[in-house]
Amino acid sequence: MIILKRILIGLLALLVALVLFIVIFLQTQKPVYDGELKLSGLKEEVEVKYDNVGVPHIYAKNETDAYLALGYVHAQDRLFQMEMLRRAAGGRLSEVLGPDLLKIDKLFRTLGINQFAKEQTKKFMSSDSAAFQRAAIAYQKGVNEYVHNGKTPVEFRIMGIPKEEFTPDDIYLAIGFMSLGFAEGLQADPVLQKIKTELGADYLRDLSIETPSDAVRIKSFNGQKKSGTSDPLVTSIQEALQQLPFPLFQGSNGWVVAGDRTQSGFPILANDTHIGFGQPAVWYEAHIEYPGFRLYGHYLAGIPFALLGNNQQCGWGITMFENDDTDFFLETINPVDSGQVKFKDQWEALSIRDEVIKVKGKEDVVLKVKSSRHGSIINGIIENLEKTSQPVALSWTLTQSDNKAGEAFYKLNHANRIEEAEKAISIIPAPGLNIMYGDVHGNIAWWAVGKIPIRPEHVQSKLFLDGASGNDEYLGYYDFSKNPHAVNPPWGFVYSANNQPDTVDGILYPGYYYPKARAGRIFQLVSENKKWTLEDMKAINLDVVSITHPAVAKEMALVLKSLNKAEYKDLTDQLENWDGNHKSTDTAPSVYYNMLSQIMYKSMTDEIGANATKALLATAIPKNSYITFVQNDSSPWWDDVRTKDIKETRANIVQNAADKTLELLKKSCGEKPSDWVWGKIHTLTHEHPLGAVKPLDKFFNVGPFSVDGGSEVLNNLTFSLDTTGYFKVDVGPALRKITDFSSIENGETISPTGQSGNVMSEHYDDQAEGYATGKFRKMLMNREEIEKVSNKKLILLPN
Repeated sequence: MIILKRILIGLLALLVALVLFIVIFLQTQKPVYDGELKLSGLKEEVEVKYDNVGVPHIYAKNETDAYLALGYVHAQDRLFQMEMLRRAAGGRLSEVLGPDLLKIDKLFRTLGINQFAKEQTKKFMSSDSAAFQRAAIAYQKGVNEYVHNGKTPVEFRIMGIPKEEFTPDDIYLAIGFMSLGFAEGLQADPVLQKIKTELGADYLRDLSIETPSDAVRIKSFNGQKKSGTSDPLVTSIQEALQQLPFPLFQGSNGWVVAGDRTQSGFPILANDTHIGFGQPAVWYEAHIEYPGFRLYGHYLAGIPFALLGNNQQCGWGITMFENDDTDFFLETINPVDSGQVKFKDQWEALSIRDEVIKVKGKEDVVLKVKSSRHGSIINGIIENLEKTSQPVALSWTLTQSDNKAGEAFYKLNHANRIEEAEKAISIIPAPGLNIMYGDVHGNIAWWAVGKIPIRPEHVQSKLFLDGASGNDEYLGYYDFSKNPHAVNPPWGFVYSANNQPDTVDGILYPGYYYPKARAGRIFQLVSENKKWTLEDMKAINLDVVSITHPAVAKEMALVLKSLNKAEYKDLTDQLENWDGNHKSTDTAPSVYYNMLSQIMYKSMTDEIGANATKALLATAIPKNSYITFVQNDSSPWWDDVRTKDIKETRANIVQNAADKTLELLKKSCGEKPSDWVWGKIHTLTHEHPLGAVKPLDKFFNVGPFSVDGGSEVLNNLTFSLDTTGYFKVDVGPALRKITDFSSIENGETISPTGQSGNVMSEHYDDQAEGYATGKFRKMLMNREEIEKVSNKKLILLPN
């Protein structure tokens, strides 16, 4: 007994020692925010002051040192994020995570983002003759200094990831990854084509694949500038995208109010970019200064220039343009030679490249990617389908155009006047962006940025095109001057919420534009005749009232009333009386979204299957269609095609949805309608890639938080519609940002979690509670203010 007791005590001591060792080891892995470090490549000393939320404020004596320091501190906080992004975009996740990630690697290799990166690097980063090239190279030198000499992130050790140098290819991989989130047609078009070919045009009529008649269009204005396909394809794309360890862009809000409508007399800019949530947060903040230049910017992992920011003269935000820059072309194979496809009256050879995918613990997988004149044949991502199915080629503006986005954002970062800003962004071909602009001279502007193809009039770009006839080919591209835009409009504001821009010269550009919900609410609020303040802008940013969902809810209530069943009274009352508010304490949203989810899935999955339904509901198309869909009592979607002898009606579907909604609400929230509180089923957790493994979720994930917000409200804390009864937030503002140009040093922002991706940093999650409760904090640019809130100072010295 004594021996056993000693053994147990010894084992306990070993366990305590092990835990203590792990804790001490992890403490040594914290980022270095104070002291001195020597970096190779620096010309002169650089001072980095860290503020109270871990934002680095970089003071350098020359430009290249500033960007080298930026690369180093960015990598110190976000190296794992940089690594996962470049591996995802380059189709190299299986190399470190094993065969389960092969689907996503095959998709990205087939899309050709790795080829795009190599080609763009060769064209634009093979020398250092231009300022943007020198800055980008310096940034990557800084990143690589950390790769060689910095601490290895704990995720690298757990997952067995080797540390490798970053190259200019990785900048373009990051640009390509960002662009994928904008390519909504990749998910929507195959589902719409499936509906058209298998079900017919009647089924498309209830889906707004054209611009809805009630759409809120962004008006253009030229103002005077002031001085100063098949189920396997659908399933494969959907399943592959779900494996991504890094979130995609999915929307955004942005607006700028002119100075004559603000209390300060200067423009005020507000922006919140909507991106899938994850941990660490998407945006990294940094303030850099060197002689003649000051910039506070928000950066994506691996990209050296701020995609959002402000310097001393001007500032800008972005939203997704949502223009249609992807097209699927059906190719016709030569019956005699399967290596050829038809174009007009001749046969053209398909090009073939071998993509070698390394797989951890397995043999390499060789993926043969075939391409036609229209782009990569995407059938290859589907097992055993390539030889039996008609080839489908993806034409994507990103991979078929020279991409000068890096140069453009460098020049935008350094712009001092509106003319310089406009010239800078005019060279971006993809992704499609709305740039919201303001400056200290009083200018405001919005530009839709991207290379827009001219399609023949008969083409419906959301359906598959004919690759053989030559009749569906692009006729060229519009000049940037024809892109939608508004400069200093007389109505006193510009805005974008991913909604449809108005016509330019009679042209209404096709796209996957979002419904009037957010856009209409911004227009409604900002049109108010008052002198706007920064605090007013915060209130708009956090607004959770929907102007569209209540109409859908009332239509549901009408159907429920017609059923004349007492058990539906509580549901009917909630739906009928809902004012569109989405506070976490409200109950009506809980009823509404459960009903909406059940209705959409019960009406669609029998025709197109669960995967296609899920893929379609992840796009803007159904969001534009809810009201017309639910109102149409004669829609063919209501009938369950699996029941041959019975024709189901809208009433049948709504009744089934109500029964399931009651069951789910009582299970998740409680028996009483007063218990059906939105915050119980609408929660936000920022999930780290390692958080999928228990008990690491407790260590790496941040949350959950019960939050306000919902689908397509301004505080767009949204979710995937499913039938579980829970609406866990997966997409929302990846930052909130407001700048009053009367005091450009005192803009305000908030991050969803924190600055650092290092789990041991005090800045890993120190903004999460503030974000969830609608708080803001300063974007500090004044040296004295920075020193008041923190005395942390990192001195970087030439080695």
